[in-house]
Amino acid sequence: MKRAKQIVGPTDRCEWVAVPGVRNDLLRWLPENVRRTFHDQSVIRHVPAGQIIFQYGEERKEMYRVVRGTVRISTMRGDGLEMVYALLGPGECLGASSLIDGERMPQTAEALDDVRLQVLSSDAFSRLREKYRIFDDALLRLLSSRLRMLSAHMANAVLADPPNRVALRLLEVAHVAPDGGLHVSITQAALALLTGASRQTVNKVLKNLERKGLVCLTYRRIELRNIEKLKRMAEII
Repeated sequence: MKRAKQIVGPTDRCEWVAVPGVRNDLLRWLPENVRRTFHDQSVIRHVPAGQIIFQYGEERKEMYRVVRGTVRISTMRGDGLEMVYALLGPGECLGASSLIDGERMPQTAEALDDVRLQVLSSDAFSRLREKYRIFDDALLRLLSSRLRMLSAHMANAVLADPPNRVALRLLEVAHVAPDGGLHVSITQAALALLTGASRQTVNKVLKNLERKGLVCLTYRRIELRNIEKLKRMAEII
């Protein structure tokens, strides 16, 4: 298994941007001085597309913040059956729970495209917690947000029809494109893995959403045209 090359040096500034799907960035809950300390204490790591960032069950003493690219979070059974939890984009943080409880990594993280990460060591993580109470508060918000997200996914998986599940996942993985629109840049096969539905079912749902004017489909990209209606579809309880 290939590993990512680590580059140690000053990190670039990458402030939190409020876009759909980005709920779990610690920096959104931190004042400027603590953000600066976070940047100063972290290092940059480049991970080429297709490489593993960490594997399920590994002991890793790092926290990661996505600066650029998309990270695929999944778990695979011994027979190859896979569950994809999420696609995490810029601003999302991962790995904090293992630093807090000392347990092994609960999922596998893979670079879906070329990824740039800020990496915070366990020592730097501990120093931030000791020096800044507000950093601990941000960690609580991070974990609370993740619990809410997982709760929504569980309810969605049990109670929702395929259109509701597709709407939720579209909103979660959308990003702001250069033209200002909201786009989802994944294949329908990847969206099927995220929703737990077949590719044929996802294709049927997307075509129906397009007929209603909620999305516009192009090659490997889905443009979201009506966020409010998609939100109402995703809210099943």
